[in-house]
Amino acid sequence: MPTWLPALALGVGLLAALGAWRLHSAAEAIWLAAFCALVAFGALRYTLSAPIPSLQSIARYNGQRVTLEGVIVAEPDVRQTHTNLRLQPWRVLGVSGPDEALDNLVLIRIAAGTDATRWRYGDAVRATGLLDAPPRMSTFDYREYLARQGVFSWMPRPRDLARIGEGYGNPIVACLLEAKDAVRQTVRRILPRPESALLNGILIGDDKDIPEDVQEAFRRTGTSHIVAISGFNVSIVIALVIPLLGRLLNPRRAALFAIPVIAVYTVFVGASASVVRAATMAGIGLFGALVWRKGFTLNTLCAAACLMLIANPHTLFDVGFQLSFMATLGLVLYADRLSEPVRAWVQPRLRNEHAQKAIMLILDGALVTLAAQLTTLPLILATYNQFSNVALLANILILPLQPPIMILGGLAAFIALFTPHAIGALAALPVYAFLTTTIRIIAWLSEFEAAVVPVYGFGPPAVLAYYIVLLALTAFALQPALERRAITDLLRRHSKTTVILGIACVALALGGVYWFQRPDGKLHVVFAGGSAIIQSPSGRQAVFAGGGGDVASMVDRAAPLWDREIELLIVPQRSEYSRRDALPLLHRYRVETLVVPGGSEAEGDSLAEWRHTLISNVGRIVTASPGMSFTLDAGVSVVIEMRVPGRDGLQIIGAYLIYDAVVIDLVGNYEAIGHPAQQELIFLSPAKADVAKLNDAQPRWIVWTDTSGAPPTGLDPRIRVVNLRDVGQIAYTSDGVRLIVRR
Repeated sequence: MPTWLPALALGVGLLAALGAWRLHSAAEAIWLAAFCALVAFGALRYTLSAPIPSLQSIARYNGQRVTLEGVIVAEPDVRQTHTNLRLQPWRVLGVSGPDEALDNLVLIRIAAGTDATRWRYGDAVRATGLLDAPPRMSTFDYREYLARQGVFSWMPRPRDLARIGEGYGNPIVACLLEAKDAVRQTVRRILPRPESALLNGILIGDDKDIPEDVQEAFRRTGTSHIVAISGFNVSIVIALVIPLLGRLLNPRRAALFAIPVIAVYTVFVGASASVVRAATMAGIGLFGALVWRKGFTLNTLCAAACLMLIANPHTLFDVGFQLSFMATLGLVLYADRLSEPVRAWVQPRLRNEHAQKAIMLILDGALVTLAAQLTTLPLILATYNQFSNVALLANILILPLQPPIMILGGLAAFIALFTPHAIGALAALPVYAFLTTTIRIIAWLSEFEAAVVPVYGFGPPAVLAYYIVLLALTAFALQPALERRAITDLLRRHSKTTVILGIACVALALGGVYWFQRPDGKLHVVFAGGSAIIQSPSGRQAVFAGGGGDVASMVDRAAPLWDREIELLIVPQRSEYSRRDALPLLHRYRVETLVVPGGSEAEGDSLAEWRHTLISNVGRIVTASPGMSFTLDAGVSVVIEMRVPGRDGLQIIGAYLIYDAVVIDLVGNYEAIGHPAQQELIFLSPAKADVAKLNDAQPRWIVWTDTSGAPPTGLDPRIRVVNLRDVGQIAYTSDGVRLIVRR
């Protein structure tokens, strides 16, 4: 939004709060005005930090082959298949001289095995290659994720990459990262894989070396948080540091020295959102100890979140922050309230103190996990599309093993840093036992066929509804007993009225949804990524799944709430990439007709899931042939065109969408342009394009798919051009006579 709007709202809110205070208005009025001012301040802060490239951004060179120089400003992200380097560019070298007025960062990706250089934070490098906008993936908007971190360009395969200098980074950060790498290499030396990879994930937050099958086992059992540095790790650090410093200093001075220790540890392990949240809470609590104030965890959690969002509003969209915040909120609100009645029930029945402690240790682990799952469940379902049936049991079994792993693992790594290999390996034996036990428990539980239940289509409305119900129940449970009894009696006395009002509200909501989502008698087409979502005048749906975007989510937004069927789905290529893009759509919707090109399916990890989904969710599968026509509605048809053979001789499907006089050509390949000059719109990839053919076709619109490269110059100025890489998506509507941009 324009900056002046939230600024004006903030000024009005502050004046209202000040006026209400000076006029001695009711406290509720003052707080309401202050709350409105706070919301306006949040909107203003977000607007000022919106992830938009500046005029001097390196992104203005996107789509061009360039040579740039800059410095690596973050720890290199080394993975099994590639390495990511975040570069602050100094200059772009061109024919007309260097351009040194550059903002924003560049992500350089090097394929594994193509470069043996050991890249470090602070290295100055020179890179030559195609600079482009980061991609949008089928279930994850990588471009938006990077934009929130100030990265608007990437160079996925540099033709040339060389180090031209060293030591340009912050020396303190450089020392911490060198120490982190020393720990990483030491752990790899004294422990075999996957135990070494798991310990590195727990100690320093580096889980990139964990084998894929082990990572999948953690995902299936709902225990991925074990290898993510969070409040659990920070609390162990505090538990180790405070008593040690307390023996040397008094408790207040110990808190004073513990704050920088926590800050150093945060930078050391990578400063992810969950770590910063935990460290900020710890810092607030330790500061409270310095000023003789007792901590209140709920206030501390909210204050930490507020500080983080003021510093960087985009943290709100970080899944790690969301899960970390909601898990901590669940522990604060529900852990004690769940454990107290359980403890009260156990104590009279078990007189033996040791038996009580043993039972409560097990039950506390279960109740803590349950409390965290109450508040994180909708986020997990919406993000990962699965629910783990064994998560509760898995956490009960492995959570008690984690403190020994962190303490013994840290001690073993410290010993191995300064001693011969044999001594380090001997010191690692205790932690090796705990790590192996953890991995085997997780592997055993993940093998159960019913360990995970897929959940598709759990979107923002369902998440919002879940939290509204949970909030209402929590607010009711937190009322005093007399208030709860009064509310219950009131509802009981007016039960019929309550039921009628509830039914009326639901009916009103459903009626409103139907009214706004009912077919309007026009053709609607939405283009995003490399895909087109089509809705006929009567509401029937077709999808041209060209990939490059979250097609399933786009269909969720376009389709009526009650319509869970796609009449026609076209998958243009038989490739692993195309399958992965189409699978979320097949999981969420029943497909009446699936059109695929001829040939056999390409091998890949998703092939088995693809075949299983076709059996359960597809009515019929049709092999495409030229001229094949599908009728969506009266006057609306889709005509198949076989385009130029793809790589390895694989065919590529194109299509005409015809609605009376309006023709939309879903080309997907630049070499296929050459049709009569009748198209209203041509939708194709901009990687390469024949300008002469496009000018001969004379469409009113050309929509370039969101892929690498840039649209060419020399097009007829009468042709209106839209690049989805710039606008994200665009929608058209048609009455069969003309095509109109909807948004």
